[in-house]
Amino acid sequence: MTATGLRWSRPTPRSRRAVRCRSLRARRSRQNPDGLNLFDSHCHLTDIQFAGDLKAVLRRAFVAGVREMLVASQNVPDSQEAIRLCRNQEGMYCSIGVHPHEADRFRSYDVTTLKELCIEPSIKAIGEIGLDFFRGISARSNQEVAFEVQVELARAMELPMILHVRDAAHRARALLDEHGYHAGVMHCFSGDAKMADWAVERGYYISFAGNLTYDGRLAEVARRIPHERLMVETDAPYLAPEPERGERNEPALIVNTVRHLAGVLDLTPRETAELTRDNARRCFRTSD
Repeated sequence: MTATGLRWSRPTPRSRRAVRCRSLRARRSRQNPDGLNLFDSHCHLTDIQFAGDLKAVLRRAFVAGVREMLVASQNVPDSQEAIRLCRNQEGMYCSIGVHPHEADRFRSYDVTTLKELCIEPSIKAIGEIGLDFFRGISARSNQEVAFEVQVELARAMELPMILHVRDAAHRARALLDEHGYHAGVMHCFSGDAKMADWAVERGYYISFAGNLTYDGRLAEVARRIPHERLMVETDAPYLAPEPERGERNEPALIVNTVRHLAGVLDLTPRETAELTRDNARRCFRTSD
């Protein structure tokens, strides 16, 4: 991934607080003393929060050591935008799919569109897909329909899935076992040890985001996961890690999560960056 080369609109005016925050991030991300080579396995760079300064965000990521990233999608138009963003950009990949929050608007023809999009070489996964019973933004029945159809799409396209599961572990496990297709990653993992063990037994990767840095319960889960199944992500612009918690997240801040995970695993930051990068490459088959 290059630090420049994309053209974006001029940043819109921001509050002084936001500007100070951005400056702080820029100063911190200029340094990469550990020589890290990072893979942000899940970010939403098509989000409107990046509309004004995406080029600067990408530059900061590059300086911080992020060399690869996967841009995840939430609906069909978002999938199309992710493809446009990642097309012909070294180190930038994307996934396509319909998020459970979008399930009420999911239609059968969306699957046809997604299938047609799969010819794009930058597409490395179907997602993010799954079940979210926490917020109840979409009806559970509609979530299940959208989820099951997209699991079968992933199988047909021989692509891994990026799975979003929140307050729906039992039902998600049942549906995935029923379909018998187990390839992909549990993104932004927030489940318990039982869910983690189930996922690892079936060959899924487990990806941790910035909430790992402030949720001690997740550290205990991370310690029980085989190193060859661990990945990291930002889920930007959401879930910024400490000490940036509450601010807009961005790929450069994955360094904070990697360093925290290194402490949890008793590894060096470089070792942690390398193992999570290599795992992401295997999961998404980016080095074939």
